[in-house]
Amino acid sequence: MSLFSACLQLEQLVSDNDWADIPEQFVTREGRLAIINEGAWYLPCETQSGRINTIRFGSPILQWVATKYMIHLAQTTSSIHALNSINQTFALLNHRNFFMRSTYCFDPDLLKLALIEQMRIMIAQVKKDRNLWTAYRPVRWYIWGAETYPELGFCEEYASELDAIKIPGGPKGEAVRSQDPEQGPLHPHLEMSLITNALRTDKGTEFEHYQQRAAIALCKSYGRNCANFIALREEDMFDAVEDPEEPEWMLKIPRIKKGFRSARSDFLLEPMDDDVRTHVQALITRNQTFESLVEVNDKLIPCARPLFRRLDANHERLQVGDYESAYHIYTTHFGKLLRDFATRMGLFSPITQQPMLLSARRFRYTVGTTYAAMGVSRKELARRLDHSDLQHVQVYYDILDVLTYALDKAAVLEYSRFVRLFLGGSAVHDLSDIEPQRLIITDAHSHPGDVASVGACGLDALCHKYPPWSCYLCPKFHPYKSPIHEYILEFLVRAHNERPESQTIGVHRVDVILAVGQVVRMCEESA
Repeated sequence: MSLFSACLQLEQLVSDNDWADIPEQFVTREGRLAIINEGAWYLPCETQSGRINTIRFGSPILQWVATKYMIHLAQTTSSIHALNSINQTFALLNHRNFFMRSTYCFDPDLLKLALIEQMRIMIAQVKKDRNLWTAYRPVRWYIWGAETYPELGFCEEYASELDAIKIPGGPKGEAVRSQDPEQGPLHPHLEMSLITNALRTDKGTEFEHYQQRAAIALCKSYGRNCANFIALREEDMFDAVEDPEEPEWMLKIPRIKKGFRSARSDFLLEPMDDDVRTHVQALITRNQTFESLVEVNDKLIPCARPLFRRLDANHERLQVGDYESAYHIYTTHFGKLLRDFATRMGLFSPITQQPMLLSARRFRYTVGTTYAAMGVSRKELARRLDHSDLQHVQVYYDILDVLTYALDKAAVLEYSRFVRLFLGGSAVHDLSDIEPQRLIITDAHSHPGDVASVGACGLDALCHKYPPWSCYLCPKFHPYKSPIHEYILEFLVRAHNERPESQTIGVHRVDVILAVGQVVRMCEESA
């Protein structure tokens, strides 16, 4: 009872009913130690700091019940579920500082009436805001309190009323259905092209820059949650065939959709393409400059080597003896890597005409809609996104009929203001003094009978890419001020809209389209 404010009535009820006292430590369902420290609990959560203060519930009776409920959830479900349930219960029920005003309420009978009234106010408010689903956790807390400790002011009759309320599930997938331009899937051409180009051209050398690039590469390729990625360790990247000549790089991605067990108790194997492997390998190389050791009682203890690591050990994890995870980051830190990359690279969305908002969830939505459009089965998509059932992937198939990404010339010219994919020089007016072998010519396909120069190449050797298409993405290219660029733009836009899935020109067609649009604007502005 020393954890809470003195309350003789509560102490007497605990004694009379032979209820177990609040312990100073206990073992969670994950097999980890939770402790009371400096007046607050520390739950050993994998994804975020588990520090939680139940004293803020005001009345010693509510403090006691909230702590008991937290322990119950942590032991039967998971630490993170306990943490989220207690936090949301406090947030929703603290309307008009209810808990502070209840601080000196020691009588369960008086508390009963006040708590029922507060629950009714909360439910009325979330209904008004059309967020009834958020009431689920405080409702379950009250029902559990009435079933377990009715003597402490939790009404069994009112709990039956609450249990009869049909509380809907959360609005998962709503951002996908509405194709929210800020929270929904990223545009696969206009926004993903910018991200891919930024990833390709980023030369940052700070340690955080390596972490940001690896985080972006993993999110855009696999579409997993932050919790999957923060559980990764250096050892999870390996060569499946152990052949130095022709390696086959694989990644063991920890699973999190398994009834709240530890993420590293199960894995999914995924192949790695060259781009992802390059950024992950570069981060692992940088990680080698840091040791993963902690000092305990004047003895150095080795820790696991996470892929995304902290520079200093997590003090809270050390306190409960979780040395293995001492250098793992939390999901909030991983999300910050994505946001910081967008800020540092100046990513600007041509859709919203605002700074681009990046999150693991948006990448997840993008991967899901992309695979659904490719015709991947629901079962396979659920596996790829690490969903526990097929229900949650249905939203990606529901929007296929309205999921169109057609382009037109006017839109491309407008987007080219923000999408800077052309890296070449300024448009030149006269090619007469340029060596003939450096001229780039094309028939433009859409302009029959003509063979026209599109510009000059700065390379000293023969280009082995895909001219003239690849020229618009090459920093050596100097475009000729000519209508030929408009013909090329019209041809590529028409080809894209006729067969958007085809990529027969050797380079990513939408990247070329946007770069050509930029050249067209450049020529118009210099007229």
